[in-house]
Amino acid sequence: MIRGVLTVFLLGVGQSPDHAHGFATPPSLPSKVSQQLPSATISRRRLVGVSQRAPPPPVALQASPALTAFTAAGAPLGSVSVLAIVILIHEMGHFLSARAFGINVDEFSVGVGPRILGFRRRRLVDGKYSFERIIEGDRDDENDGGDGGIDFNLRALPLGGYVRFPENYNRTLAFENDDRARKLRDEARLMRVEASSPLEKGLEKVAAQSFVFNTLTLGLLKRWQATREKTQLEDAEREAELERISRKNSWLSSLPWSVVSDSEAETKLSKLRAAKTPDVSYFDDPNLLQNRKWQERAVVLSGGIVFNILLAFSCYLAELNGRGLPTPVYKQGAVVTQTPARDSPSFGLLDPGDIILGVNDKILFDSDTATGLQGQKAIGTIISKVRSTPEGQAVKLTILHGKNSEQEVRTIVPRVNDGVKSIGVMLGPNFSEVKLERATNFGDGLQKAGKAVYEVTTETAKSIYGVLIGLLIGKGTPAGITMSGPVGVIKSGADVVKSSDLSAVVAFAASISINLAVVNSLPLPALDGGQLLFVLAEAASGRKIDQRLQESVNAGTLLILFLISIGTTVGDVTALFQ
Repeated sequence: MIRGVLTVFLLGVGQSPDHAHGFATPPSLPSKVSQQLPSATISRRRLVGVSQRAPPPPVALQASPALTAFTAAGAPLGSVSVLAIVILIHEMGHFLSARAFGINVDEFSVGVGPRILGFRRRRLVDGKYSFERIIEGDRDDENDGGDGGIDFNLRALPLGGYVRFPENYNRTLAFENDDRARKLRDEARLMRVEASSPLEKGLEKVAAQSFVFNTLTLGLLKRWQATREKTQLEDAEREAELERISRKNSWLSSLPWSVVSDSEAETKLSKLRAAKTPDVSYFDDPNLLQNRKWQERAVVLSGGIVFNILLAFSCYLAELNGRGLPTPVYKQGAVVTQTPARDSPSFGLLDPGDIILGVNDKILFDSDTATGLQGQKAIGTIISKVRSTPEGQAVKLTILHGKNSEQEVRTIVPRVNDGVKSIGVMLGPNFSEVKLERATNFGDGLQKAGKAVYEVTTETAKSIYGVLIGLLIGKGTPAGITMSGPVGVIKSGADVVKSSDLSAVVAFAASISINLAVVNSLPLPALDGGQLLFVLAEAASGRKIDQRLQESVNAGTLLILFLISIGTTVGDVTALFQ
């Protein structure tokens, strides 16, 4: 059972909440898939002609000289270190909750890939612990966790981590049994095909490639095949029984020299029985995670999410009770951040500093002040209106131009650029200033930190679910939101670390931690939320879900998430060279 790896690939989509401040980060992918990082005060958006800019530098809480020295060359390393720490905290949530219940654990790893350094802790007979270094070349599966031994490893790629629990069945033996039955299964499949419909024939052929196609169908094909095997085996048993009764009642069977041979029905029955998917023998060790009460499994599965939320809460609380939590202040409107290109529709009509208040005669703000989220939503609305403008027609923007306090209207005809309508302008929320919010006492700090966590978590979840719903219904990502993977997240973190602003680094860590918690809580198989959903389904139904089917579903989801992460990574790398 692996935790953490997926979330790294799926960090961040969405809009930047007010408390994820002090740094400017590009939107990240919604992660384990990725929604956008609750990133900086302002996220850059390269979308149909509108994008966000970073706000003026906030009040810098200068760090120690050691952090200041951690600039240009060390910034990416610093960003990776922040990610690794956040993931470490997540995995500690799973590990410590499991050990608190006395559940066996095989391995605790920081990072993924080849092992750089590792040691094994064993519990001795006298209750003391021994620690031995793991020699390179040791197989990971040598430790079964049964004697209290736990491997602690540092691996090459610090962009993930996992807690590995012992299997509750002999996986090697199960695979060997499957291989042994494969030939007979193919013969039985051919017999079944003889009396099958064209659709069933096709599914039978696909089912022969069990691992690949069962993974792609999230285990549904496996279940169909098992149900079909059961039905056909019952039919064959009835046929064989009828054949035996018929032969028993035949007068030829009473002759002393008669030789009884297997009938065609009995031969078919024997082949179908031999080809039946082998049953798996599960271990009954009470210290295995799979054999614990559903309540305990639920606590272990949610431990990582809880620890990430606690980490973010601690970061905010420390800032509130220290020099202050930097909170950006915005005014109404979306600001034009750059001079439009000469060949763009907005050239000569919009200038840097112009503030867009409304689109198509609809004002987007109802007060002089706004939050960063409101500014980003307004940008998303502008993008949507531009994209949906009919060919050749104009979009009307209500603006404040220069120092004028009177509203003006600009009429701009969008132009198709790379297949999408654009007005060729870069936009950002109307950032005003950064104020330091301090707690008046410790109790006030607890309240404000809790509020900050709630707001960031809520808005991050809205962004992530907005992206997922858009993808599921075929509308793509919502306007104003982009997706990025690990490369984009690392670049965002590098920009933060490069600023040598300790407060910004802490805020970045809090944002990443919340993002990781939200992504892992998604009800998708292979993520913590999906695993928890399986546990709750078992609790509600009162019966176990077929574990191998569950593994197929998890593998299929993991494959999909991995493909998404590859796509976002390619996009991140491409963006670096633009």
